[in-house]
Amino acid sequence: MLEKINIFELPSVLLLDKDRLPNCAAIYFVFDSKGQIIYVGRTINLVERWKAHHRFNQLKRFNRKNTLSISWLTCSSDIENLSNLENEFIKLYKPPLNWSKVVVPIRKITPAETALQQSLQQLAKFNVMIVGFDPISDEEPPTIYLVYPVYGMKGLSGSIRTALKNINKKASSLKWKEYKTYPKSYGKFGLWETEYNGLRIDLSPFDSLVPFMEHSNRQTLAGIELMAFSREQLELILDKKEENDENTSGLEALEDDPIPVENIYKNQRLNSNYKNIVEVEPWEELEPMAEGEVRIMTRQFVYVDDIEIEVCTNDNGKHFVRHNVYWWIMHNQKNPSFEYNRIIENSKHSVDRLPTIRWSGYKFRFEMIRFSEDDVEVESILFPLAMFEDLMKDKSRFNSQVLEQILKGEYKSTDYDRGSIKLFVWLQSNSISSLLQTNNNK
Repeated sequence: MLEKINIFELPSVLLLDKDRLPNCAAIYFVFDSKGQIIYVGRTINLVERWKAHHRFNQLKRFNRKNTLSISWLTCSSDIENLSNLENEFIKLYKPPLNWSKVVVPIRKITPAETALQQSLQQLAKFNVMIVGFDPISDEEPPTIYLVYPVYGMKGLSGSIRTALKNINKKASSLKWKEYKTYPKSYGKFGLWETEYNGLRIDLSPFDSLVPFMEHSNRQTLAGIELMAFSREQLELILDKKEENDENTSGLEALEDDPIPVENIYKNQRLNSNYKNIVEVEPWEELEPMAEGEVRIMTRQFVYVDDIEIEVCTNDNGKHFVRHNVYWWIMHNQKNPSFEYNRIIENSKHSVDRLPTIRWSGYKFRFEMIRFSEDDVEVESILFPLAMFEDLMKDKSRFNSQVLEQILKGEYKSTDYDRGSIKLFVWLQSNSISSLLQTNNNK
């Protein structure tokens, strides 16, 4: 019923003529010359309310560039009825100033489409993907589903939470709500939603999303380009769900932008200065070999204190460390058993503990390696040198007191320190690659 009330046909006065307001109980609306409702309130005495309104100085600043007016809907003076009506109108119009604190020095109103584009621009930096669009739903409005990557217990939830909360600080009718948060023991991943022009946008975590990125499409949402699931990828996911899963019954790949607004960022480059942004390291130059084939590599040995590290190099100049070296440094075990130590599973688990998901999707596999210098053949798993260093620099292995001492350079080593501790300390200011000989200086 409220939708039938035309706010702009109600009696009104200019903001600076507020003394001409009547003495009556009312729901009042502040709107600008473009017809945007920026504030809704209630009162049992309209003129008295505006003699010392807590928003007046703030609104007067806006009035300098965009003439504001106050309209009102006369109501009974019943407080409960006024409160309910005010809440319904706020829910209907989502006036931006109702979402902001008075003490915040708001300098401008951010249009909803601008706040949405700013949100999506930020989310694009975190490799958020469009899953699809569900145009029909019994309980929810038409919904666009977005997902962000996680791997194991790690992800970008904290960075996304910060970005969306910053959007929410703007004086805008578009707000993001974190409608569910997983417990900290499960990663504290957040599920978010917002609405724009009758469309709901849902953002949730997605385990092992990285493999889908390589063959994804590019689609625009509100003019902002994001990665998107292809029709084939979406069908693959839906096939794994229950046939009676009503939440995905109408989901389809997004092909046309359902929010066709002009991209205000089209001439701006994406800023990637985020320490937790996903960096996918492909299995470069090391495609799977046919059964029975051998990979030819060279090797050299470098030393950190008394720790010997064998570094393997392929013919493309990429450096790797065999899993045996990692196992020796981390577990003091020279020849781990493939089955008993569950090498591949434990390697994946170790990567899961890293503070970013840089290496998610990396394909661990055993293969035969021949070193050209001495014609020695070994079967092993290869860790990229950068991955090996990331694993060695994993802070989660230390208690807070020891970690603080190490990071401040105050840690005193002992004769009983394991190789993993010595290497961790050394890697805080050094890199193994700096110790390597190249073909030019051998």
